Amino acid sequence: MEDDETFAFASFPLIPAQRILLDDEKPLRLGSRALDILVILVERAGETLPKEQLSLRAWPDRVVDEGALRVHVAALRKALGDGQAGRCYIANIPSRGCISLRR
Repeated sequence: MEDDETFAFASFPLIPAQRILLDDEKPLRLGSRALDILVILVERAGETLPKEQLSLRAWPDRVVDEGALRVHVAALRKALGDGQAGRCYIANIPSRGCISLRR
């Protein structure tokens, strides 16, 4: 990933090197782990990622409970307005234990 690389999905520019997610040119408040998870999902947008893979990348030096991942994904959904006004950016695939980001 380039230092100045910007990803865009829907109306949200994400600048991973600066650890900034914007909405209408205003930074959204996200916790560090939630932002890490978003960067991973954006880098692999359209792919279905197993929860274990997300956890290993977001918490590389720790074993974490699956609940921690759920909490941070819920925070992402809230910040993005996911589920409101027909928006759906983050999809869970319950029977497979996977998560994906839709562009």
